Amino acid sequence: MTEHPKVFISYSHDSPEHKRWVSELGAKLHHRGFEIILDQWHPSLAPDPTPFMEDGIKDSDKVLVICTDGYVRKANAGEGGVGYEPMIVTEKLVQDFGIDKFIPIIRQALGEDKIPVFLGTQDYIDFTDKNRFDEKFDELLHERLQVPVLPRIESLRVRNYRALRDVELKGITPVSVFLGPNGSGKSTLFDVFAFLAECFTDGLRSAWTKRERFKELRTRGSEGPIEFELKYREKPKTPLITYHLTIDEETRGPYVKAEWLRWRRGSRGKSFRFLDFQEGTGYVIAGETPAKSDKRIEEQLEDRSMLAVSTFGQLARHPRVSSLYRFIAGWHFSDLSADATRSISKAGPQERLSETGDNLPNVIQYLKEQYPERLKIILSILSDWIPCLEKVDAELLMDGRLLLQIKDAPFEEPIMAQFVSDGTLKLLSFLTLLYAPQPSQLIGVEEPENYLHPRLLNGLVEEYSEASASSQLMITTHSPYFVNGLRAEEVWVLYRDEQGFTVCKRASEMLGIKDFLEAGSKLGYLWMEGFFEVGDPLTNAGGPRRGRNAN
Repeated sequence: MTEHPKVFISYSHDSPEHKRWVSELGAKLHHRGFEIILDQWHPSLAPDPTPFMEDGIKDSDKVLVICTDGYVRKANAGEGGVGYEPMIVTEKLVQDFGIDKFIPIIRQALGEDKIPVFLGTQDYIDFTDKNRFDEKFDELLHERLQVPVLPRIESLRVRNYRALRDVELKGITPVSVFLGPNGSGKSTLFDVFAFLAECFTDGLRSAWTKRERFKELRTRGSEGPIEFELKYREKPKTPLITYHLTIDEETRGPYVKAEWLRWRRGSRGKSFRFLDFQEGTGYVIAGETPAKSDKRIEEQLEDRSMLAVSTFGQLARHPRVSSLYRFIAGWHFSDLSADATRSISKAGPQERLSETGDNLPNVIQYLKEQYPERLKIILSILSDWIPCLEKVDAELLMDGRLLLQIKDAPFEEPIMAQFVSDGTLKLLSFLTLLYAPQPSQLIGVEEPENYLHPRLLNGLVEEYSEASASSQLMITTHSPYFVNGLRAEEVWVLYRDEQGFTVCKRASEMLGIKDFLEAGSKLGYLWMEGFFEVGDPLTNAGGPRRGRNAN
């Protein structure tokens, strides 16, 4: 499939509601980077749309056939049949372009025939249950349109890392949002991911030194090592893989006390380690699907501070280890600064936005030159939130530097980034990060609500939800308006216990929250009105409520 695949959508005009559903499906795919060909997005279409349809199918990579009873009846009747519409696929078109190009989607099917007879050999995707829309959309995206499936973290356990004496998060969702009073440990939790990524990219010693060594890293009052344990899947329905890392310190500096990877092949087999190193010595089992009976390759690392996954993850003969290495090394944790995005940078396209966003002009230049359709999507979304915005550009100055400029309507001349609002620059940075051609597989964002109007936050939540098909997202917030757009399963509340250590509790596990939500309450308002069991900085320092109002 092409870099910017085209998808044509064929459907019958059954009702305004059905047309709206089709348009929303097209918009979701458009936001994923697909070029969508849809008749209702072309208001100047000729009275006879047949040429539009034939050219659209010819030029597209895939054709979505939105099947309803009305569509199937008209398609089976063929051209000239009662009620036939020009936007309905015909048997001849399928014969001309090949059946593999067409993907039937069941939108509503009460009759015996769910899809047209001439598509009878094609597997369809059933969208009739609105409660399973996201599941079916993922099936369309990954199984039929071949968008790569990315690794997902399902659980995390941390021991002896600053205030995280022993914290475990289970059932981590594609979008995970962390609330809590100031100082509850949200930034520390984020730093766990950043620390692991830096260990892979820069080395343990560099990440350790940057954080003032074990004196500031290890939980106060603790003498034990620091431990991390991730459980993840490379793809849905593949074996759960556990990565464990134990770090300790000696006179010469930090070292890897233990590091291993474990999985279980099959539903009944026992789990085993296919990489296992203790203080620089150990083994790794090579191959696409390492088995317990396979040969162990004994190895000795040059330095005990080296990570085995970083070492063997760069070798093609260890694809499972390589997958984890690429996954963690590619994590991105954003600390966007509006002032940084205003900087005038040295010219030259750059693919990825930096941590602070100081290379935003370079990324805009890169998108403009290499991925203009992506930039068009970004600006389309941004203009919905900021109606006067017309254009974003990166202008090359005489001295070889880049200047970010933004044009507002109705003015003719653009203005320099240094005079653009903080909120506009931050939204542009967020969208550039989310809609990168090759986005990071895990993205962390702290307090995205800063500088933004509260009414925009629900739309931002929707963008994060859309982006979660390509990236796993970790977000901190203090905004109830942002939380209103989330599911209770996606929200974790952090607080300090009586010993000063961080505790995490999922909102969906709190007493009464599910019932309130089913009755129509908003999650963010429940939080602000004191219905959460924990997390209120003015009640017991954010800890569990006491006394008769504890529930």
